[in-house]
Amino acid sequence: MSIWHSIKEIVSFIVVIFVLIILAINIGAMIFGAYYIVPFIHGKYFYVPIYILIPFPYFLTAIWGISAYFWYIILAVIITASLILLIYYGIIPYFRKFFKMPFSYKHNGFQDLAELLSFTMFFTMLVYLIVNLVGGNPKSIGIEKYPLYFQILQFLHASVYEEIISRFLFLGIPVYIIHIARGEKVSPIRVFGGKFQIKIPELTFLLISSAIFGLAHMESWGWWKVAPAFVAGLAMGFLYLRYGMYASILFHFTNDFMSIPMGMDKALMIIIGLMVLFIFLAGIVFFVSYTIRVSQYFGLRKKPQKIPQPPLPPWAPPPPWISIKCPNCGGEIFEYLGDGKLKCVNCGTIIETSYLGQSHQLEKEENQ
Repeated sequence: MSIWHSIKEIVSFIVVIFVLIILAINIGAMIFGAYYIVPFIHGKYFYVPIYILIPFPYFLTAIWGISAYFWYIILAVIITASLILLIYYGIIPYFRKFFKMPFSYKHNGFQDLAELLSFTMFFTMLVYLIVNLVGGNPKSIGIEKYPLYFQILQFLHASVYEEIISRFLFLGIPVYIIHIARGEKVSPIRVFGGKFQIKIPELTFLLISSAIFGLAHMESWGWWKVAPAFVAGLAMGFLYLRYGMYASILFHFTNDFMSIPMGMDKALMIIIGLMVLFIFLAGIVFFVSYTIRVSQYFGLRKKPQKIPQPPLPPWAPPPPWISIKCPNCGGEIFEYLGDGKLKCVNCGTIIETSYLGQSHQLEKEENQ
């Protein structure tokens, strides 16, 4: 096990804890918001916009007043359902595996969400600093000037609605149609993402949807925001394809909505601010980590040399890992690392072959 891998896993664990705390605070603020915004239902800014991306936002209409409040409740239900799925498929499995094998490399929906959130925060700040250094004047959307109830409505709305028009329409549906057109048997529920391998169709529409998402931020933020929003779109698109729409929604919700509890209470502003500072600095580690993973995906690393193995006699049983698939990406090509460990060439997942050997033997005895 490399020192870099150990450092990355330790940093990742701390980030996971902080993101979990921020997510819990956000959920609490969302629930409290359902009560807090009631007196403002007939306020000047009590509305949510409905628009499409072509690729820039094109305003269609708006939902006002009591209808906007009911929409808030619907959004809160969607966020809550997404959280339940994340707890079941991501949070519980992550901690179960971490305490069982603390430094094993894991691909988990919650861990990837936390790491990608850290990475995108660092990348956004990096672009912001570069633009400042070259004499640019990066601006913010200015939503902090509006009443808090308006911010609550807009950030909750964006967490779900932008995933519908960016990931669902421009990524999930096209990829699903392509698989159906190829004659593949794909469940209709897959249109909401999850369990897709990043192949040519997925990669193509991942880039397209992320580009549209990036350009959609230009009108309100300026050109400087296009690159960070594009990278965030890649992160959410990856989560959408690999784990499902619930993961991309919660990424969006965690990132956008954390300013709400910070605006409600000064103590929360300090607590969340300190955690965000660590998450931002940890993004340096994940910037390096994901750069390596992307280079491996596109085959930019040096391929490992194949060590010739003597042929096995006809009566010898096959190696126990010869018919396995990577539990993370489904890959079937592995690199032997020594000490009974295999590494998936496609995604980097490490598997203990000694454990697989025991499982193989047990399975063989049961069949007999």
